[in-house]
Parts: sequence; structure tokens; C-alpha cells
Amino acid sequence: MRTLALLCIVLFINSYHAAPHSEDNNEKTLIPRELFDQSHLKYKAEHDIVDIIVPINALNFDEAMKESDSQSESRETDLTDVTVFLVEADLKDGKRNYQGLYLYKHNKTKMILPNGRAVASSFAENKIVYFGASDGLYIYNTNSKTAEKFGGFTDSIIDIATYKDGKHIYILTEDHKLYNVTNDGVDKELLEDVEGAMEIVLDDSENIYFYDSNKDVFMKNADGVTKIQGLPNGAQSLKLLRPPHIMEESVPLMLDNALYVVFANGTSISTDLEFSPDAIPTAYCTDAVSVQYYAFNKDLYEFNLIGLIAMEFFGRAHRKAENIVSKAERGKNY
Repeated sequence: MRTLALLCIVLFINSYHAAPHSEDNNEKTLIPRELFDQSHLKYKAEHDIVDIIVPINALNFDEAMKESDSQSESRETDLTDVTVFLVEADLKDGKRNYQGLYLYKHNKTKMILPNGRAVASSFAENKIVYFGASDGLYIYNTNSKTAEKFGGFTDSIIDIATYKDGKHIYILTEDHKLYNVTNDGVDKELLEDVEGAMEIVLDDSENIYFYDSNKDVFMKNADGVTKIQGLPNGAQSLKLLRPPHIMEESVPLMLDNALYVVFANGTSISTDLEFSPDAIPTAYCTDAVSVQYYAFNKDLYEFNLIGLIAMEFFGRAHRKAENIVSKAERGKNY
């Protein structure tokens, strides 16, 4: 199952015969622009797509798909017509001018929150989806398919994350302060040891990962804040990715065009995978594992893992994934 989680990261490479290809673990593999083929195009936006989320809860999955990993693995393949949320923005010099939060379903897109900036959902048998906006928190109304105000505060939010049950919400405000919101949006507690966070992501154990304006990456849990070691210096851009829901105590990290994995124990590894400089996505969504969404050049692309691994490249992709898994396991034990 863990191999499948990391296979989703490399499926693109082999489907487009990325070059150079090698079984040598130390040779980097470049993901080309040809990845973003018209056959995978789902939606053409007016602005850059800067966030994508597929809720891994009852909004998209019935109870039958919430059983044990061994049983649900086969059911994960039936991921058609899911509900997807998108955040759009105009990008200039690394800064975002937000242009709204959108619902994508049935091959149609509609704006549901003009000032929306971020999305987070539970991983449980409920349908909880939260939105962060310039005037506070909102929650998704599944009946009306609209955003409703949640909680009584009006902080300008740039990022959010939530625990598996959706009862605890982390909000990152525009002044780069991180708060824990509880009691149905009534209570808000400042996490004082998280300073200058630019972005946040949770792993499966609810460890918080963030980076600051110096582009240093950290992990926060009950024991305090740990700086992630082993990452190269001098990166121009960073992007923490929500991990596929079966990754353990780790999250993917894009450093410029290169993919890394960072761990709760403070270590990191390179996956030896890089996007071509002219093919770096503006948003990534590997949440659902078997169906992936990526944004590039204002377009939304969908990749069906199960369909791709049935092709002749599967053997090579699987071996590459196993190499990454092996490196990840070693990284966890450092």
C-alpha cells in the first residue's frame, strides 16, 4: 500500500517516457512538459490554479470505502465524478492576488467563495470541508453547495488544515501567525512557537509541517518545533504538498522543481524526481492516490493511476516507486 502511495508520484514519468530513464537510483528523472497532454485536460481557468483538494471523506467516498486498507485498496479504483475544490489567483513575482474558490464537479466549475484562499477537509465518515478566506472561516454546505460562515472571528486567512475528524482546525493568518481553532469555531489559540509560517500541511499523525520566509522547513508537534535537516540551501521556491492519505509521518516537498520527502523525525530525502523547469505545476493534489489532479498554465489536469499502471510502463514505474519507498524507510530510521 505504501508503494502505491509513492507510485502516484512517479506515474507521470513513465507514462510519458520521461528522459533520462535509468534503473540507477542515483540518476535523476526529469518529468517533461509533455506530461500535460490535452487528453488529461479537465478545466481551463481564467487565472492560475494555486490549490486543489479532493476531500477524502463521505463527500466523495461511501462507508464501504472506509474499511481496512487491504479491502479498500481495490475499491479506491472507483473514483469517478469526485468533488474537487480549486483556488485561483494571479501570480506575480511569487505573490498571489487571489481570485476566488471554486467547486469542480460533473465537468463543470462554479465559484462558491469570491474571497476564498484555502481548503481543508476531514478524513472521516462525515462531509466536513472548511474554507479559509480574507474574512475568516467558512464551511461547505453540501445541500446548497455553498460556503457558509463558520465561527465568529474575521482573521485574514492564507492557509488552513484540519485533523482527521475535522474538529480541530489550524488557520494561518496573513500576518503569518498559526492558530488552533476548536469548539465549532468559537475558541482560537495562538501557537507561539510557530514563527513566520508561510504555509502549513499535516501528516497522518497530525504533525504540522511549515516553512518560513528564510525557506527553512520545520515540523511542529507536542514536543516542540524541529528543523528539517538534509535539504539543499538556496531554493527559490518551496511548496509543501498534502500527502497521499497512506503516507506515514511524512509529507512531500517541492524545492524549486525537485521533489523531496520530509519526515517527522527531522530528516529528509531526495526522490531524484524533477519537473522540467518549463513544466512545474502551480498546484498538486495526490490526496485520492488513484486519481491525481495537477494544475499547469491555468489548466486543470486529471490522471487516473489505475488506467496508467495497466500500460506497459507499469513495471518500470513500480520499480522506481519501490526504490523511493526503500529510501523513505531508511530516512525514517535515521
